[in-house]
Formats: sequence, structure tokens, C-alpha cells
Amino acid sequence: MTSPFLRETMSLITEANIDPVEFQWFDISKLNRKELVETHWLKEYRPPFEKCMVVRRGPTKNHSSYDLFMMTVGDDPEEGIVISMWKGPTGTKPRALPSLVYIVQDDAIKYGPIDSEIEMKHEEATTILGLVCAWFQTMSQGTEAHRPHVKQTFTNLRKIKEGKSPTYDWTTVLIGPKAAKSESLGGTHASPRLHDRRGHLRRLQTGKNVWVRPCKVGNAELGTVFHDYEVAHA
Repeated sequence: MTSPFLRETMSLITEANIDPVEFQWFDISKLNRKELVETHWLKEYRPPFEKCMVVRRGPTKNHSSYDLFMMTVGDDPEEGIVISMWKGPTGTKPRALPSLVYIVQDDAIKYGPIDSEIEMKHEEATTILGLVCAWFQTMSQGTEAHRPHVKQTFTNLRKIKEGKSPTYDWTTVLIGPKAAKSESLGGTHASPRLHDRRGHLRRLQTGKNVWVRPCKVGNAELGTVFHDYEVAHA
């Protein structure tokens, strides 16, 4: 079941003329930000899908409730991951931080603002990359996934025709380290319904970790399954 905050965020980006169905959604509000977050996650992990939306609502040192919204585009750090973030106290208009891109080359992390004419403060870059690391770290332990899809109803078809936002439904699945073996996809194991397979780390028999890129698998003729993600604290 999706969180009220995640649904609230989806309404906000819909008002900004962004299609929420384009994204895989993650709610990391349960994450304890006081935990030590190490930057090695930027080298070892990566976004599990091409487009992701990550949200967090929780207390900070100066606020009883504070909101963070993060959009990521790209799933290969060698080619570059683009990150946009907005933040602010709950109930206020969130402030946009300069969009950042980071790449990993020769085991080194390089990052900077998308717009070279915009100055990015060190604190802003630390906030963005720190949240990315926290997200990666928690995904490696276990996540709950969410993805919106449009209900195929007469009312929704009318709303879309009139240029209005339709009513969305959600698919949710709990993903842990071994969740891929327990997800119910319909059909048979030999020919499941078409679905997104998230990017993930795979440990080879040699002990080396390799990254398996996201892809679509299954038979479209049997139907389509959509997943969306909420990070669960391990």
C-alpha cells in the first residue's frame, strides 16, 4: 500500500505536467538519516530503473517535518546519472536545488551542476549525493515498490480527452534480497506476463559483484505488470 506522502507527491508532479507513470517510485521516509552513509555506494550501486522518483518526509535538526523530493534519470554511472532535487519544511513550497550529474570513471566519482553557469554549493551537492547513497544502501537491504498506472475506466478516458489528470491505481511489491524468486507475475515461470526487471547486483561464483541492468521480460500477450517501490528500513 502506498504512503499518503507518495500519493501527495504524485499529485504535485502531475500539476507540473510530468507524467507520474514514467517513473518508478520510492518512499524512503522510514530511513533513519542519522545512520552513517558511505560514498562507496555510488561506485557499487546505481538506480534500478532509467527514471526514478524518490521522496522522504521526516524530522530534521531544525524542523519537526521536512520534505525531500529527488528525481533521477539514467541507470549507468559511467554515462552519467542526472539528479534533480527539491526540499523544504512540510507545508511550504519546496526549493529547487541545482540539477546535478555524477559519473564514475576509473574508480573515481565526478560530479557537478548540469548548467555550468550555475554555482552549486558544496552543502547542496552533499545533500543530493548523500540521499542517493542512503537510497542505494537501503535498496540493497530491502524495498517496497510502487508504480502508478491509469485505471482504464470511462471516467478516466473522458478526463484524459479533456486534458485533465486521470485517477491512478498502484501496484506494490515488497522486494528483499531474494524477492525476485517470490514475486507473483502471473502466467507460468516459463512465460510470465511482461514486467520490468529492476537493475540489481549479482554475486558471481568467483565472489565478484556485477551489475545487471534493468530490462523488460515476459510475454506481452499475457498482459503487463507494473511495479513501484517504497524503501523499507531493514
